[in-house]
Amino acid sequence: MSAAPGLRARSEASAGIELSHRNHFRFGYDGRWFVPRPSPFASWEVAYGRSVHVPTDWRAACLDTARLIRAATDLDLWVLFSGGIDSEVALQSFLFAGIPVRVAITRFARDLNRHDIVYAIRFCETHQVPYRMLDIDIEAFFASGAALDHALRASCVQPQLLHTMWAMDQVDGYPILGSGECYLERRAAGPEDAGATHRDGVWEMLEKERIAGWYRHLMVTGRSGCAGFFQYDPANMLAFLRDPVVAALCDDRLPGLTDTTQVKGLVYRRHFLLEPRPKFHGFETVMRLDDALRPELVRRLGAHDAIARTSYADLVARLAP
Repeated sequence: MSAAPGLRARSEASAGIELSHRNHFRFGYDGRWFVPRPSPFASWEVAYGRSVHVPTDWRAACLDTARLIRAATDLDLWVLFSGGIDSEVALQSFLFAGIPVRVAITRFARDLNRHDIVYAIRFCETHQVPYRMLDIDIEAFFASGAALDHALRASCVQPQLLHTMWAMDQVDGYPILGSGECYLERRAAGPEDAGATHRDGVWEMLEKERIAGWYRHLMVTGRSGCAGFFQYDPANMLAFLRDPVVAALCDDRLPGLTDTTQVKGLVYRRHFLLEPRPKFHGFETVMRLDDALRPELVRRLGAHDAIARTSYADLVARLAP
C-alpha cells in the first residue's frame, strides 16, 4: 500500500517544518523520519529528544511549552478548544504564561456536539477569553467526500480526527492541538521481559500511527502548527512521567489500574483548575458517521494503524538530560 499522493508530494518539502521543538519528536518507518509509509510491511517507529533540564513539575513544564511555541513563530497562536481537559490545559498554559492566544471552537450544525463544547464556551465566557466559532455541517462533511479527502491526504484511518484537520485550515495563524499526551498501558510480562523490575507486568507508552495523521496534515499542507502540545517539548513529557501519581501508577503502587486514563484527571487537577466533566470525544451523537467511513479507510489505509511501544523506564531514561 503506497502513501496518499498529497503526502508523497509534500514529504520532502515538510523537512523544513518544525513539528515539535527542534523536531525532537520523530516518527517514520525503518529508521527514516517524516516520510510516507513505504509499504504495509514497514516498521512504524518513533523517537524522542532529551530534555535540557529537569522541570520542577508538570504545570511549570506546560507553561514552558507555551513559551517555546510562542518563540517558534511570529504567527497568531490559535488553540483549538474542544471542551476537553487536554485542550483546556493547553489554553490555560498560555494564559498563565501571559501569552496572548486566540481560541477557536468547532461547532457542529444542529448542535450535534454541544454536549462537548459547552465546557469550552463556558470557560471562555467565565474568564473573558474571546473565541471564534468554526461552524461545520459534520454530516455534509462526511457525505460530500471531504472527510475522505482529508483522510487520504493525511493517511489517517481515524474518522474522528478529520474535522479537526478541517478546523486547522480555518485559522489564519498557528493552530495548536491539546494532544500528544503520554498514554501508558500495563502489559502482562512475558518471556522477553526477563529483566523487568515488576515480574507481573510492564508499563509502556503507546504511540499510535493513526494519531500522526494530525502531524501529516501539517506536512501535506506545508504549514506550521503544533499537533501535539504535550509532546512538543521533551521536558513536558518528562515532567508528566515523573509526576508522583504517574510514577506511583507505573511502580504498581496503585493496584487494579491498567492505564493512565484512570488517573489522568487526577494528575491534571493537581496542576490546573478544571471543571469536572465526563470524558467526551465529541462524536457521541454522530458515531454513525465514524462507523460508515471507517471500513473504507481500513480498506485503503489499513496498514497505517501500527503502535510503537516504549517501556516507562526506558522512556524516562531517554528523555532525561
